[in-house]
Amino acid sequence: MSNKLPRWTIHLAAWILICGFNVLIGALFASEVIAWPFMGVIPVICSCTLFYLNYCVFIGRYWARRRFVVFVLLNLAVLLLCLLFQYESYSFLFARFGSFENLPETFEINILAAVMAVAYIPSGLFFILLSSLIKTSWFWNQSQSRLRELENEHIKAELEGLKSQINPHFLFNSLNAIYALIGMDGDKAQEATHALSNLLRYVLNEKNEEMVPLDDELKFTQDYIDLMSLRFSSDKLSLKVEMPADGTEGYMVAPMLFMTLIENAFKHGISNVDPSFILILIHIAEGKIQATVSNSLFPKKENDPRSGGIGLDNLRRRLELIYGGEARMDVTQEDGAYTAKLVLPLKK
Repeated sequence: MSNKLPRWTIHLAAWILICGFNVLIGALFASEVIAWPFMGVIPVICSCTLFYLNYCVFIGRYWARRRFVVFVLLNLAVLLLCLLFQYESYSFLFARFGSFENLPETFEINILAAVMAVAYIPSGLFFILLSSLIKTSWFWNQSQSRLRELENEHIKAELEGLKSQINPHFLFNSLNAIYALIGMDGDKAQEATHALSNLLRYVLNEKNEEMVPLDDELKFTQDYIDLMSLRFSSDKLSLKVEMPADGTEGYMVAPMLFMTLIENAFKHGISNVDPSFILILIHIAEGKIQATVSNSLFPKKENDPRSGGIGLDNLRRRLELIYGGEARMDVTQEDGAYTAKLVLPLKK
């Protein structure tokens, strides 16, 4: 249950305090005790009228629609009516109960009532200004809230678009791996097809999730590595994988981020002729998870069909949308190796 007070209770408390203050002022000057409450209520009635007419009607209908002249004239007209109301009210009170103490009997009641009514002008202008500030502040907060809502919707839509690119890209590379196995080893092709079905089940289940359990994501990553490595013999590819064996419980991570780095390594880091290597290291330290993927670096030939695709640009955009500045990815090329390092904050 929310502990926030309803807005009307705050308004009521404020007006009670203002009314009480006015009654105390009346008690200092009024000659009759019975006149004290009236002295407090009269200006409060005028202040409420000015405040809520401006707050509930004038600002929305005129100020917000840039009809500034009408807005000012209406407020001044209501203020003038309030001054007339106060003049008539004070004239009646002074005639019925007497005017302030210590005033000469010859002092004109009408003049005193007019002076008190005119003295209200600064207070009236204050309540008009106060209601304008509160209402415009509310308008601004509403517009900011709507902008944030639209921004979140845009981010969500963009993430969904990026994920929709990943899924067919992932399937395409997996089917390529299975296709290569069919002519080499039928049993391995069957094993790879079964592995792919498990991977697709995970992808479909987690498609609409922004965060998934780290344990599930690491298992998916290992299964994907196993599938992609089936088509390569150990004498052509040196593959080393290290993943955390424990300490992963309760952590959440965005799905299918590691897969992009691993996918690129298998796609671009293996030669059909020369010996190749892939090194995949994933470890946890100080509330962050770091994935380092290194692979052999081979010069690309012109019109290489493996070039292009969504790749790292997609990954960088997803990191920016999900983690903002909390995630980091660095890519280096040196000593015949291409290395991509991804650092993510772990959330619970």
